[in-house]
Amino acid sequence: MIRLVATDLDGTLLGSDGTIPPGNVAAITEAHAAGVDIVIATGRPVRWLHCLEPIARLRPYVIASNGAVLYDLGEERVLRHHAFGPDAVADLTAAIRAELPGVLFGLERGDLFGLEHGSPSDHAHFPGVLHLDLPELIATVQPVVKVLVYSREASCDALAAAVAPLVEGRATVTTSLVHDEFGMVELSLPGVTKAATLADLADSLGVPAADAVAFGDMPNDLAMLAWAGRGFVMADGHPALLERFPSAGQAGDAGVGRTIRALLRG
Repeated sequence: MIRLVATDLDGTLLGSDGTIPPGNVAAITEAHAAGVDIVIATGRPVRWLHCLEPIARLRPYVIASNGAVLYDLGEERVLRHHAFGPDAVADLTAAIRAELPGVLFGLERGDLFGLEHGSPSDHAHFPGVLHLDLPELIATVQPVVKVLVYSREASCDALAAAVAPLVEGRATVTTSLVHDEFGMVELSLPGVTKAATLADLADSLGVPAADAVAFGDMPNDLAMLAWAGRGFVMADGHPALLERFPSAGQAGDAGVGRTIRALLRG
């Protein structure tokens, strides 16, 4: 029995062009018509959900910013969020920079994003992105649902391993990409993950984990896949997931859709 489908976006539900392949749209629509709850669980902020337009009429639940935000897509409003205050952000960034002096930071509010000058982020030149010194960034971007740490020296996995002990007990550390030119890790409040927010949502819907199916491709999806009764990783996903979960095929080839349809047909 499938009562809930939760899926990541980038590298999972979306193809390489950033859109939802028709096969995925059709399968999600079929599942919704069968009474299955649809949940999008993404590291993206709420301002980057335009890609959901093909399924917006279904009003899927949206877990954004790695679990820090629960968003009503139909009404375009935040239902709840988990955010750092300015003092916490200042303490976290100071602790990290003291040990890793070459890193740069980004702060995410959901509807506003800012970076330190010189950040290697792919989003540095996006319209509306603030470029400020860190103290001004902390004062301007509040509340912060996600702190991003960038390094030109370390890979994402290596950076995550270095940052985690520096913020233990004060933040959840994860990563959601593999990049050739820089490493990036993401910090949320302690205990805030896609999995935790999804579990709370599923409980409110009366859906046990055993009746949930989840799809993902990166370490920020790992706990969500482990929580669900059936978790699937995309064929080109992170090795840490590929060694634990069955494959759902390629993202651009509507692998999520084919897997959903196969499960619906038993």
